[in-house]
Amino acid sequence: MAENETLLISETDRALDDVFADEYGFNDIAKKLAPSLVDAAKSDGMVIGIEGPWGSGKTSLLNFLKKQLAARQADRLHVITLAPWLTGDNISLIETLTDAMADILDKEEEKSSPPGFWSRRKKEAASYTDLFRKYGARTGRALAPVANLAGMIYPAAAIIGTGLGVGADYLEKLGRTPTDAEVKKLISDKLASLDVRFLVLIDDLDRLEPRQAVEVIRMVRSVADFPKVAYVMCYDRSILAHALELSLHVKDGDLFLQKVVQLTFTIPLPEPFDLRISLRSKALAIYREVNGKDPDAAQQGEISRAIDREGAGLKTPREVKLVLNAIKFAYRSMADDLYFPDLCRISLSKILNPPLYRWLEHYLSVRSVIFTGDAEMAEDDMTELGTSLKALLPSESLGSTRSIWSVAEYIPGLQVNDDPKARVFQSEHSDQIAKYLNDKRLGSPVHYRYYFALTGPRSVLPDEKLNELKALAGSDIPGLSAKLEDYIRAPRPLGQSWFEHILDRFSRSELGALSAGQLCGLTTAVGNVMDFAMRDKQQVRLFSRSLSDKSEILVGNVLDILRENDTQARQRLVQTLYAQSPSLSWLVAELLRQELFDHGVVGDRARRVEDRHLTAEELDACRQILRERLAAAAADGSLANLPNLAGILYGWRDMAGPEDPRAWVADFIADDTNLVMLLLELRGLTVSDRVYRPLRNSTLDLFMDREAVLQRLAALRQGGPSAELKSKLDEIDDALQIGANDHYN
Repeated sequence: MAENETLLISETDRALDDVFADEYGFNDIAKKLAPSLVDAAKSDGMVIGIEGPWGSGKTSLLNFLKKQLAARQADRLHVITLAPWLTGDNISLIETLTDAMADILDKEEEKSSPPGFWSRRKKEAASYTDLFRKYGARTGRALAPVANLAGMIYPAAAIIGTGLGVGADYLEKLGRTPTDAEVKKLISDKLASLDVRFLVLIDDLDRLEPRQAVEVIRMVRSVADFPKVAYVMCYDRSILAHALELSLHVKDGDLFLQKVVQLTFTIPLPEPFDLRISLRSKALAIYREVNGKDPDAAQQGEISRAIDREGAGLKTPREVKLVLNAIKFAYRSMADDLYFPDLCRISLSKILNPPLYRWLEHYLSVRSVIFTGDAEMAEDDMTELGTSLKALLPSESLGSTRSIWSVAEYIPGLQVNDDPKARVFQSEHSDQIAKYLNDKRLGSPVHYRYYFALTGPRSVLPDEKLNELKALAGSDIPGLSAKLEDYIRAPRPLGQSWFEHILDRFSRSELGALSAGQLCGLTTAVGNVMDFAMRDKQQVRLFSRSLSDKSEILVGNVLDILRENDTQARQRLVQTLYAQSPSLSWLVAELLRQELFDHGVVGDRARRVEDRHLTAEELDACRQILRERLAAAAADGSLANLPNLAGILYGWRDMAGPEDPRAWVADFIADDTNLVMLLLELRGLTVSDRVYRPLRNSTLDLFMDREAVLQRLAALRQGGPSAELKSKLDEIDDALQIGANDHYN
């Protein structure tokens, strides 16, 4: 490799002509074919077909044939190359051929004539090669300008002179302008008498439009079917046969082709694993150039496994080149966000099975938003996806690359099942999900999009941003708190906030990789902003984890990890969180209240001791801390300004009994404005045909004198309330009516 060359430059689709770049033995094949082609040019005219699918190396073989023919220096054999796909419609291919042959014949005659004789004869009479050129112009089917039609008239026998030999006498006896067929016979007789041979190479026949392909066939088997002229045509047999069927309206283009081509040579299939071996070695070289080292043994084994399985469908060298280009294009700039074996897998699918590639892109995009909690999948949609997957991968065999089993090895949530909807979006163990995330696999909901679009999902926080939060957690808790507040404010394209998404990203496995200092810093910062997040969050989302649920999971996981790794850090964190966190509403209404349920202090569904995040002693200590903090907030008037006031009252009741919250409520609702505000806060939430907000009698009885409250509401209505107050009173009346009919009442 030259000093400035790089393996990462995408390879073009140019055919090979360098022996050192010949991986698949085309030069050796050319050596064996060349003598047969030389002999074919001695015949009365022959058409030889080099057949193979697109990308199999036909043009490369043709290039090596030219070199071998040139190296043999066969006496008086002339090689002419025609490129009908390059020539286009406006130039006659037949005329191009006859002009080239005529030029060669002129030079041959000039070499065989005495010095000066050729130039004198050219002045005196037209050569028989002029007749050859006229023949090409007349029989070619390119449209010629009307002004040139006169130039297509055959010259008289007297003008041609002795160059045509006995053919001139024949033309004189005709006493008329000869037909094209008669001229062809004269040319054929003349060529048969000469010691000159032609080998005409025609490439890309299978790229032509049907009518153009027919014109080439017409040339080699009719118009220019001359002795001592052999044609070598390169084509994909099925494509050329189909073109002949379309243009000639024949039923069997393959049978028609048999009448045209006397000898065929099919590009041999690469030996088993040749293409995969080539792809693997080049893929490893790409990895080595980007990373400056070889992959470790485990990853190298995964690369080999990926290419051996998904690469089983490789059929041509061109496909190898296309797969490598796809790998290079993505890996050179996204190496830090991709798992190289998975990049090999999806690149192979992209080239060998585009419908499966598109299915995977859609499936993984939907799975990503399901993972982040931003969407759910309807059963009908799951059925449709499962049905289409089975159509793409119909095999039931475990070892087949055309089975769902094979894709399920690297795409999560897939399984073989008779029920279409059960084939997709199946649950995955948290450890497996963590592995996808940590290794940046194709199945990672955070990284999947890098494999398709070279950028991450817009709804997912990039790894570098998450790493920034981890660094702040270990060094700058106020800075982390400020950063989390920024994420709470920042708009996000889908349902949940960026802050909720961040809580989700810090899964148990992600937390397990952090130091004790980072765990304590992260939890403290989350506690610092939870009340701000709860106040900012207005939208109610049903059937998914709430913001408080996500925060409780994070705190619980941190406490459990520290219990195993650093008990002293855990004790300090619990004390800091409950005594100093500014998010008093979250602590009372959510975090400690859940612990009360887990310990069986409230409700009848206590969790096992080993599943609780606080010990009984810690729970009692935290209850006392929060009782004191609530009393202080009630005394200084700040309690009423906290978010989720209803949740605070329930949490306060659960940790201290009903007397303290009832006493505070009685004082607070002495003001009518506070009464209306609190009643709206105390509404519940139920769902049937729509969302309902009931205000139950049991709720009123828990915190206040219900009858007294109803009398005050009636008095407010009779007192001529403002439009704003009337609207709120109407909401309360609706809530009371719904609550009266609620079975929880």
